Amino acid sequence: MSALIETYLPKNRRTRVASGDVPTKLRPFSAMELEVLRLWVGEDETHGKHKRESMLKKAKSKVDGFDIEDGDLLVERLLQDGWVISFEMKNDGAWPWTAFSWRDLARLQTLLGATSVLQRQQRRQVLLENARRRLLARVGSHSPDDADLSFDHDLAQAIEGLAKAKALAPEALEHRLNLIFAVANWRDSGQQGMRNDFALSVRDGTKAIEAHEWRWLEVFFDLEGLGISRFSQTAWIAGDVSLSWGTRKLDVAAVHFLCVPLKDMLTLERIEGVRQWWLIENRTSFERQARELPAGTALLWMPGRPSFGWLEMIAALLVKAAAPARISADADPAGVDIACTVGAQWEQAGLPWEPYRMGVEELMGTRQFWPLADKDRQLLPGLLAREGLPVSLRILCEAMQREGRKAEQEAWL
Repeated sequence: MSALIETYLPKNRRTRVASGDVPTKLRPFSAMELEVLRLWVGEDETHGKHKRESMLKKAKSKVDGFDIEDGDLLVERLLQDGWVISFEMKNDGAWPWTAFSWRDLARLQTLLGATSVLQRQQRRQVLLENARRRLLARVGSHSPDDADLSFDHDLAQAIEGLAKAKALAPEALEHRLNLIFAVANWRDSGQQGMRNDFALSVRDGTKAIEAHEWRWLEVFFDLEGLGISRFSQTAWIAGDVSLSWGTRKLDVAAVHFLCVPLKDMLTLERIEGVRQWWLIENRTSFERQARELPAGTALLWMPGRPSFGWLEMIAALLVKAAAPARISADADPAGVDIACTVGAQWEQAGLPWEPYRMGVEELMGTRQFWPLADKDRQLLPGLLAREGLPVSLRILCEAMQREGRKAEQEAWL
């Protein structure tokens, strides 16, 4: 490490620069520091000052997890190593840097393998085009009856969201695209587990996915519904029924409703008193109806889009308590999709099911007037293309398409 030469200037200003020559190799930088460096040196210009505010702002907007303190430390290391000239101004006895200039940008770019602005744009375009092709191949591999229209839409929205994030560096873009397709692979393979399990499967470390990456995934995906849980998945049940594990018996009617871990529901040996199943999507509606259930009715809460683990539990329950079902979801495209997904479990068991209180009467009779969102409009054609769509739900979909509106069941159930 060379000594630093300090040159003092008028108006409480100074410059600092290493006394030795520009280095011929790089010190070991962290992965984030290297990403910031490649971002900073990837510009086409080769001279001039780079102001502190603009450089830190650029790094913060494009590099995940970057803080101002990280930038200050990086510039100090570059100064000590001999890569930059630091321009500084005295403030309360300290000398924070206000700008820097490169001493040999071309050499640093070569050592970093940095790319130009045009090359980065081209790399982004290639990554996004490949992602869109993967999505199209995925959608084309499913029939209308087997497709998960809602998830495919979420996947498409995540890709387009990344396309709009033009400030995102190609490396960060690639990481996020890999994450969303890892979510898709996890869902398609029917895996269930905690967030640590998913992280380990993706990046070989239970904490390898950062908090900001989880927050970003949550914007586009229902992670719980996809079997990527913060905590153990559960089932909520109500009714005058009893659950038995060996010699131990649980009387559900003793309380308003019960929350039971899915793993325990899967090991359930007997369930008695069920003559009819009723499944409700809205949590408030579930709690309302749980207060006064008809005799023989077992009520389950559907937690939004059901996970594979939840559907596996339903299949196991139907083996022990084979009975018809009423399914009540919101009068919206997602509700129709959920009802059909869950209803398929009864079809596979050779049992009848019917949509209940989620038809055109509820839609037109409520004072709610929620306009269809873009996602709703994109879901409807796929729903109407399903051959096995119940007549009442087909009429509901046609009404939603015609009226341009939807509603939540909490308004009437």
